[in-house]
Amino acid sequence: MGRWQAEMSNPSGQRQQCLMEIGGTGQIAYGDSCPMPLTGQQATITSVPNGTFAPNLYVNGKDSGTFMIMGGSISGMVGAFRLEGSKHMTTRTAPGADIEWTRSSSETPMRSAAASQVLPGQIQWPMGDVPAIAQRAVAYVRKKWQADAFLTSIQLERTSDVSNAQSPEGGVLVEFSFYSPGQQQTLTYMPNSPASELMPGSSADPRDERALPASFVDLPAAVTKLRAKGMRGVRIQSAHLENYGRGSYAAGDIGVFGTEWVIKSALDEEGAVLAELPDQNDARLSNPDQSGEGGQAGNLIHVEIAGLRNNRGQVYCQLFRSAQNFPSNSDGNAASTASTIRNRRAGCDFENQDPGSYAVLVFHDEDSTHVLELSPNGTPREGVGLSNNPSAASGLPSYDAAKFPYRAGTLNLTIDMKYPSMPVPDAARSFSASADANASLTGFAFVDGSVTGQGSRAKLPAGTRIYPPGSTITGTDGCPTTRYHTDGMIVAVIDYQGRPTAGSLAVTRHPASGGQFNNAPYYLDLDPGRTLQFLGPIFENGSYDVRFKYDFSSGRGKTLSARFALARSCPIP
Repeated sequence: MGRWQAEMSNPSGQRQQCLMEIGGTGQIAYGDSCPMPLTGQQATITSVPNGTFAPNLYVNGKDSGTFMIMGGSISGMVGAFRLEGSKHMTTRTAPGADIEWTRSSSETPMRSAAASQVLPGQIQWPMGDVPAIAQRAVAYVRKKWQADAFLTSIQLERTSDVSNAQSPEGGVLVEFSFYSPGQQQTLTYMPNSPASELMPGSSADPRDERALPASFVDLPAAVTKLRAKGMRGVRIQSAHLENYGRGSYAAGDIGVFGTEWVIKSALDEEGAVLAELPDQNDARLSNPDQSGEGGQAGNLIHVEIAGLRNNRGQVYCQLFRSAQNFPSNSDGNAASTASTIRNRRAGCDFENQDPGSYAVLVFHDEDSTHVLELSPNGTPREGVGLSNNPSAASGLPSYDAAKFPYRAGTLNLTIDMKYPSMPVPDAARSFSASADANASLTGFAFVDGSVTGQGSRAKLPAGTRIYPPGSTITGTDGCPTTRYHTDGMIVAVIDYQGRPTAGSLAVTRHPASGGQFNNAPYYLDLDPGRTLQFLGPIFENGSYDVRFKYDFSSGRGKTLSARFALARSCPIP
C-alpha cells in the first residue's frame, strides 16, 4: 500500500519518473507522468505470496510473490514482485525487465494533467469551446503517446452510465479518437475517466484515417443551425464530429460531405452540420421515410404540453377528427399516444396526417389508469388541456372550441395543462387544497455515494448531522476522506407535507477564490415526508445560496431561500 515512484523508459527510450499509488482495498492508480500504457491508468491489483499469477516470472526464494491487474487498458497484466523492507520494491512484468520502486513521502494529490489542462469536470450541455478542448487533447496525446498522432473524431454523449464530465443535465461521456501514421495504430482518449484515460486500439488502414482541422464550428453553434432547420427536440442526446471526406457518407441521406457534426436529439431526430471554416452554413435534417398508411409523408402535428404540476405518470395525447366520442374517446376513434414527463414538460407527435380539421386533447394520467377519468357530470377528475387553450371556467370546452385547421407540413402546438380544483388522486384527498402544501428547507448534510445513488427518497444514515440554513461549516466537518471524493457529498434536506407535487432547487456559488457560478435547477418530485436533493460536487470553500421552489399548481409556486458557507481545512485524502 502507499505511494511509490520509479524511473522508466517511454516508447521513445527516454527515461521519466512514474508515480504509482496502491490503496488498502486493492485500488491501483498510475500518475500522468508514467509512460504508456500506464499513463493515468486506474485498476484493481491482487497479489499472492507465491508464483500463482506469473509462474514463469517468479523466482522461488527471491521474490515475495506475484500480482495480477484487472481494469483499464492494462487489464490482465501479471508480474512478480519483491519487497525489501518498507521502502523498496522490485517488480518484473517480463524476463529481465526489473523496475526498482521507492516509497514516496509526497502527499500531493496524484491528479492527471488532463483533469485540469484538457477537459473541465463541470461543463454545459451541449458542450462549448470544443475546438480549444480538442487542441489541448492533441497536445496531451502527442506528449504521452506518439508525437505524430492526429485527431480523427470526437464523440460526446449524455449518459447515465460511466461518464467523465458532469453537466446540469447529468453525466456526459467525452471521447477523442487518434491515429498515429508512424505506428499505424489508433488510440482512444477519455480525459478524467474513472477507468482509463488512454486506451491503445488496433492497427488501421491509413486510407481510412482523416485528420480533423484545428478549427471548426463549435457544437452549440451547430445545434443552433439545426434548430433553425426545424429540429424539435429540446434535449441533445449525442454529437459526433468526423471528417467523412468529400463524396463520402454523412448522416442518413443528408448529403453533407467533409468535416461535419452528426447530432441526435432525444426525439431520435438526426442532423448534420458542415463544420469546416469559413462557415458555409450548410446544415440539414435527415428525412426518413414517413409515408405511413393513409397519410402523407412529411406531414406532422407536434404538440408541446406545458404547466404540468409534477413528473408523475404520463401524458396522453388524443387527436380527434370530429366531435364523435369527444372527450372520452370511448370507441377509440381518436389517434392516441403517450408521452413521458421530464422537468414538468412533455410532447407528442401525430405523423402523416391528411389536411383537414382536428382537435387535440391531452390529459395528465398521474395514477396510470390510461383513460381520462370523468365525474358523473362529465367534468375531468385530472389535468386536461385542449388545442387553442380555450377557457375552462364553466367546465370542459367543446370539440368546436378546440378545433383547428391543418393543411400540410409541420404544425407546432403548445397546450397548457389545467387541473380541477378538487384534490386528485383519491389517495391524496387528506390534503384538501394546494394552499395546504407546506415545505421546509430543513438544512444540509454530508453523505457518501451509497446515499446519493438511491435518489431523492434515500434515507439519511443514523446519526447524520443536519446543518440548519445559515450555518458556516468549519474544521474538517464533512470533508472527503477518499481520493476520488466518493464521500463528503452535500445534500439539501427537504421536509414536505401536502399533495404530491413538483419542485426545483437552484444553487448559486460564491467560491472563496472569486467569481459567481450558477448551477442549472435540479427538478424533483415531492411526496409527503423527507426528500434529499444532491447539490452536485461542492467541495470548495465559499458561500452558497440555495433557492427552492415548489407547488407550481397554484401559479408561480412557493419559494424558500437559504444560505450556507464552507470554511473548512480539509486534509488531502
